[in-house]
Amino acid sequence: MLLIALIARLYNMRHQIIIITFFLSLATIGFSQYSELGVFGGTSYYIGELNPSIQVVNEVNPSVGLFYRRNTNTRYALRFGLNYAKLSASDSKLNSALSNYRQMSFQSELYEGYGILEFNFLPYEIGNRRTAPYSPYVFIGLAVFMVNPEIESNSGSTVNSTGTAIAPSVPFGVGIKFSLNNSWGMGLEWGMRKTFMDEIDGLTSTDSGGYQLSNSQNKDWYSLLGLTLNYKILTKDRRCPQVIN
Repeated sequence: MLLIALIARLYNMRHQIIIITFFLSLATIGFSQYSELGVFGGTSYYIGELNPSIQVVNEVNPSVGLFYRRNTNTRYALRFGLNYAKLSASDSKLNSALSNYRQMSFQSELYEGYGILEFNFLPYEIGNRRTAPYSPYVFIGLAVFMVNPEIESNSGSTVNSTGTAIAPSVPFGVGIKFSLNNSWGMGLEWGMRKTFMDEIDGLTSTDSGGYQLSNSQNKDWYSLLGLTLNYKILTKDRRCPQVIN
């Protein structure tokens, strides 16, 4: 059933997939200069019924990740990675009629695999003095994530979670990269994830008494904010340039 639901959501977002795939294909035109291996560490938060706006105080959790970046030139890069994060939120930190009635909270682990296209606003390469030592950048791509939310109620009412969910999302965001030396670089990045589901928090549409708990028309979001540290992998021909006679 999870596989069928994932296929259905991919079909519903087919137009976004076509557009993003087109831009990803543009980035592969040209010579691959070098690659990087990196780690990500930062925070994560969720936006949905239990946190209806970008309020990072409700609630901030840790997130970590690993990634591989293939730089096709000094402007474009393809990045593939895995992230692990925790998401949570609570009605006790809101002040609305619905939250005061509902009095629920949730928490969930999140596993994400993604592929994105990065565009550097300035020509950039780690350790290359002919390019800028830093560059702001933007990114967009495709991801698949899994959550397994657990719900708690402060009112003592029966709560049924929607259970484990696997679904696609569209990651996009901004960041800035810095070249530290010939081999190392770091960055600061903030990314949003647009999802096509309303089950990240595990809330059903109504409770056991028939009262509304969530609005299925408002899809959930999640976000990652943090630092990256990455190592430049030189190919053999770049480590040992040929001598031209």
